Amino acid sequence: MKPAARVLLSLFLIVLVVVYSAPAQLRLPVKPPAGTGISLRGERALAALQWAQFQPQEMFRPDQKGDAFLIDLHDSTLFGKLHAGPAFFDPTHSDYLEPRYRQTVEIEGGKGILPVRPYFDPAQVMNANNWTDAGVLAYRLDLVQMKGTKPVLAGYFDSRVWFRVSPGGIRPIVSIIEGPTVGLIVSDHPDWIVIAGETDRPSSASVEVEGHGKFESTSPGLRHEIVIKRLTPSHKYRYRFLAVSGGDTAATPWIGFRTAPGKGNVPVCFAYGGDARAAAGGGDFSALGVNRRVLGNLAAVAYRMGAEFFLFGGDVMSGHTNSPDGYRFQSKAFKQGIAPFVHSRPIYSAMGNHEALLHIFDDGSKYGTGMDRWPYDSVSSEAVFAQEFIHPMNAPSPIPGFPPYSENVFSFHYGPIKIIVFNTNYWWSSHNRIPECGGSPEGYLLPNQLVWIENELDDGQADPLVKYIILLGHEPSFPGGGHLGDAMWHNGDNNVRAYRLSEKGVMVPFTQGILDVRNRLWGKIAQTPKVAVVFASDEHNYHRMLITDTTRVGILADDLNGNGKLDDGRISPDPAFAFPTWFVISGGAGAPYYTRQEAPWSKSVVCFTPLAHAVMIRADAGRLSLQVVSEHGQVLDEVPDLMQAKRLR
Repeated sequence: MKPAARVLLSLFLIVLVVVYSAPAQLRLPVKPPAGTGISLRGERALAALQWAQFQPQEMFRPDQKGDAFLIDLHDSTLFGKLHAGPAFFDPTHSDYLEPRYRQTVEIEGGKGILPVRPYFDPAQVMNANNWTDAGVLAYRLDLVQMKGTKPVLAGYFDSRVWFRVSPGGIRPIVSIIEGPTVGLIVSDHPDWIVIAGETDRPSSASVEVEGHGKFESTSPGLRHEIVIKRLTPSHKYRYRFLAVSGGDTAATPWIGFRTAPGKGNVPVCFAYGGDARAAAGGGDFSALGVNRRVLGNLAAVAYRMGAEFFLFGGDVMSGHTNSPDGYRFQSKAFKQGIAPFVHSRPIYSAMGNHEALLHIFDDGSKYGTGMDRWPYDSVSSEAVFAQEFIHPMNAPSPIPGFPPYSENVFSFHYGPIKIIVFNTNYWWSSHNRIPECGGSPEGYLLPNQLVWIENELDDGQADPLVKYIILLGHEPSFPGGGHLGDAMWHNGDNNVRAYRLSEKGVMVPFTQGILDVRNRLWGKIAQTPKVAVVFASDEHNYHRMLITDTTRVGILADDLNGNGKLDDGRISPDPAFAFPTWFVISGGAGAPYYTRQEAPWSKSVVCFTPLAHAVMIRADAGRLSLQVVSEHGQVLDEVPDLMQAKRLR
């Protein structure tokens, strides 16, 4: 045997050993598109910098005099400005802690100098936080990147740098670049919560709760989620988050949080909104895929009106990326935009269609063929979304080999309310390729998630401490301004459904079509008397409508010629929709506005506006009310008692 042949044989035998000694793997339930010229598209970076590249550990060095930071972005094509100022401005007088920028320095060829000594100089007027030997600056990079002789907008990048003053000068130390964020403040366990934070280098972390104790992270790392135990329900506490690396400690100011009420207890107030992805306008209107301007305004409105948590409808970012780093970048931009709120009050978010982390295959079209990224357990849209948010972990089990539901499908109780959050954008693929490649269209629910929702509704209806049930899924069941061609309607085409690759290598459709799924879901909702309202987002406006057994929603009997598509001239009510139930679309958290379109159910719409807004929900001993407030505080809509519609039946 020739030497080359022996080498090939040896390699073949090694492959056989690896394949047959490895644990059995489940078959991927999709099949990538095939054809001449089709290839996997390389990752496309979201911005000029990678997430790790602009963190304090990489960017900041002390100058020789010890009075300033030398800034190095390690990229000579970057130009622009860096804005800096106290990260938690005047915490003595405020519990809503935002950065306050006080300086602007030039970035040229990726480098700059940030003076720090003025924050400690008695002759200056910049030390609003009374720093003595340490401090923390928020910074914002506003950059362009030179592509030859042409400047290209690179975007905003926000973070924070902790520093210490010593005889040798001013030096950066371990920095808390995200958080602290409170989470899992729910009535299911009002005696414990989670507080999370992320650092720019491996660290140990802890949370001190004033008068209650110190709680430490389980192991060193970058991300810490620390459980705070033995708390009293409906009680206000003060805490601070600390990170330790080497001999240095970074600590936040003292911040307040309130634990959840006991299950069934009132009063309760929370905010709802959705769709914060970038819009036209530049600057904060499109900061790393997020409309930080409107999002920040609405978070401040919710805080001012007493919201105990923010329920969000998804599309937290522009997304639709094939870069895991870009996906995390955008989700962090969202969390930075809402940071002053989540220091003290949690956020719970549904997954939207823009929370899409994909494999993209070039097929000659502009956008290519997108498929939920695999391996599903680590880099799917669902998995990375769960890594970025703190949500209850009571999801249904996925079909073996499919993406996880953990922390993108969940339910929780808060006072007398049960909230059910489901995922209408699970296992997404480009719609036109689903029969060939597999995956799920927007608005579709696989059978196991649908059964889970039905069981959650039954449990809430049977629970004497639950007075109201609220559901949230991103895609509208009854769209009316921008998404009649998809959502849970797809222009009345029941042929739309998910497909999976069978064990025999054949694409097999799921039994139920999109309208089967929607009507089964709403049949159960409308037969559950405690359901007060169903929330959706996706359409960038507000509209409220009452769904009853006389609302023209479309049923399969409207398919007159048997082709799976409902006849436009005959859209009928569904007699299974027994109890009148409010359906509310709220997608006004900053995404490009949509105006109203004509739909079969348009006559049932009570209120519509494309203004940016948040929805405030309040529960007391006798009623559950809704109030819609613009980003400037104007009341746009009100329902004094959401359950009144059922009593009038």
